[in-house]
Amino acid sequence: MDYIQGDLLIYRLKRCKEMEKALLFEWMRELLCQLDQYHKCFGNQGYRYVNPYSVLVTAEGKLLLLDLKAESNEFVLRNMQKRAMREHFVKPIVQIRENTKISLDLYGYAKTIQFILANVQVEPSLTSREENRLEKIIDKCLCKNSKKQYEDFKQVQKELPSFRSRSRKSGKKMQRKEWKKWLVLLVIAAVILAVFVLDHMKSRKLEERTWTHMQTEGQEEMDMESQELERSVQDDTEESERQEIKKQDLTEQGTREYPQDGMKELEENVDALQEYVFQNTAADNQEIIKQGESLKRELLRYLAAAYDREEMKDQALDAYRELCGTEIHKELLEAAYLRLIALEMEQNREIALATAKEALSRIPDSESLAEKSLEVLAGMEAMTKEECGKELEILEGFYPDLKLLENYQRMEEADEDAHETDSK
Repeated sequence: MDYIQGDLLIYRLKRCKEMEKALLFEWMRELLCQLDQYHKCFGNQGYRYVNPYSVLVTAEGKLLLLDLKAESNEFVLRNMQKRAMREHFVKPIVQIRENTKISLDLYGYAKTIQFILANVQVEPSLTSREENRLEKIIDKCLCKNSKKQYEDFKQVQKELPSFRSRSRKSGKKMQRKEWKKWLVLLVIAAVILAVFVLDHMKSRKLEERTWTHMQTEGQEEMDMESQELERSVQDDTEESERQEIKKQDLTEQGTREYPQDGMKELEENVDALQEYVFQNTAADNQEIIKQGESLKRELLRYLAAAYDREEMKDQALDAYRELCGTEIHKELLEAAYLRLIALEMEQNREIALATAKEALSRIPDSESLAEKSLEVLAGMEAMTKEECGKELEILEGFYPDLKLLENYQRMEEADEDAHETDSK
């Protein structure tokens, strides 16, 4: 934003409530192109924070991604720490899979597209076919079905709908109307000619028989055409009913099939490990260790999230602690530590502070963990000022920019207020 003039997407949508369909589809492709270019430029590193605050609309109406490393754009990262933003635009940890680096950005991309559609009136309005296609694309980006996920941005690009102007459609309609008009004229002319021939044939008996025979054959052909038309209509009706039933089945299975699919996938993984056990070679044993640890981490993520949602605090704490000890992906480890610290704060802040220092020692560049550590420290009222100072020095050793954080400023303000109160 320091170099290119424009508006953030969220403010543009608040100001302009109507959008042309052509521009909507163009934005979908541009945003996808920006993400693809980002991954290529940074060695398949994900952008991670795709949301209406991180997208810039230029004066020419083009979309660009903000540089989140620039100091002027730090507000985007701060916004992502808000609960509402994380719930809407950050993929839940239970849905994150190890081999889908692209899935985090596709999740934010889909949520951003949903946000655009929810805040604008598209002109001309989307057709039912376009709505169904967009719905399928968004579902795949959100990974609602574990077996139907995108592996790269090109797959999304191919499935995005293209805009067709109404003038082209109206031209085709005019052609169809013109064709129907000529068909009606031809039918009328054929009827007049048939009447004329019929009157002429009545004068001759032989020709009358011939006409009767022709009429009979024509009637049989009409009957056959009528029967074919009825069969065609019936087939179309049955096909529509089958599609509707299939759609209902898919809707009803939306909440049931995922666990079944997950169990099936788990069984397949276990069966694969069993095959390696039977081989009993050094290479097979290494493969068991590799896949088994990966499967263990994935199960721990699911268990921790499930325990947490069901408010089974003790089980959730155990699962998160074990997950933090085995997780190898930085983003997932950071998220697990943040939730573990939050749960420990409800029971014992001293334990939570120890966990926070451990987390910062493993991920020293995490602003979120540094802020969380300060939050834990600020709530320890029984700690003396000298003890608090020592803890701050330890935290600053892990995160040198600690004094620039918002929670640190709040702690200083609270100390000044308390000092003024004591002076009075």
